[in-house]
Amino acid sequence: MLFFAPLLVLGAIGFFCWLLFTLAVFALPAFVGVTIGIWSVHTGAGVLGGILISLAAAGLPATAPRTESRKWPCRRRPGR
Repeated sequence: MLFFAPLLVLGAIGFFCWLLFTLAVFALPAFVGVTIGIWSVHTGAGVLGGILISLAAAGLPATAPRTESRKWPCRRRPGR
């Protein structure tokens, strides 16, 4: 039992780190979208304009890392 306790602690810490970073990937676009949507409604864009602006703003952090990595030739796989 004394042997398994440190292994379980390390496993639990690894699991919670994985969970934290996985949830942060999804929480960042949602936070950006809600924040900019509320800001745009308060500046006079209206409800429909706020929804459209928030959807566009939430899509940027979600898709920017995927399109940015395609520009670097050192990240391409051989044969592509």
